[in-house]
Amino acid sequence: MKTTILVSLATFITGVLLTAAFSSYKSKWPESNNIVVSGVNPMITKVVYSTAESATTGYYFPKHDNLLVMDRSNAEVAEAFIVQVAPSNYTHRHIHDNTEQIFYILSGKGRLELERCGEKESFTLNTKYLVHVPRNCFHQTFCEGTDSLKYLAIDCFPMSYNPDEPTWDSHARAVCKMNNWSYDETKIKKSTMSKQK
Repeated sequence: MKTTILVSLATFITGVLLTAAFSSYKSKWPESNNIVVSGVNPMITKVVYSTAESATTGYYFPKHDNLLVMDRSNAEVAEAFIVQVAPSNYTHRHIHDNTEQIFYILSGKGRLELERCGEKESFTLNTKYLVHVPRNCFHQTFCEGTDSLKYLAIDCFPMSYNPDEPTWDSHARAVCKMNNWSYDETKIKKSTMSKQK
């Protein structure tokens, strides 16, 4: 009987202490309707986006195109764009230390070359496949079909994005500079291509 009472009392006291600790910790959380992270107020951000080419901002890099759907400046820890890789072309080999990437293959066929922990891997990409590229992994996609490889890419920044690149455009400028690509040419192509269509 004494053992049962002691166990019940110990359980009660533990519950009270845990409740008090949780309440103290929770009181430090901001109210959900007052959260503003990195200058983004979730109560006024855009909610629905179109993936139609006419609704996106185009960045035409030497071997692939990125069509911006949702800018990182409109979210706390994410951005979204459509990548288009023409037949026999590829994205440049690169690595991200601050973002995981999710790819959803919209159309076409391709291959993902991934290097993680020093090991090289190759994955087939087909329509309706979902791909996860972890942080700190070199990766590159190749179009292997007769039609362009097209996929929705979502960057997820677990610790926020680089403060020196607060928008997708600022990131694109940094990528162009790092690879000795002309930023002006990446932006001119869309208007030129639109006229040709």
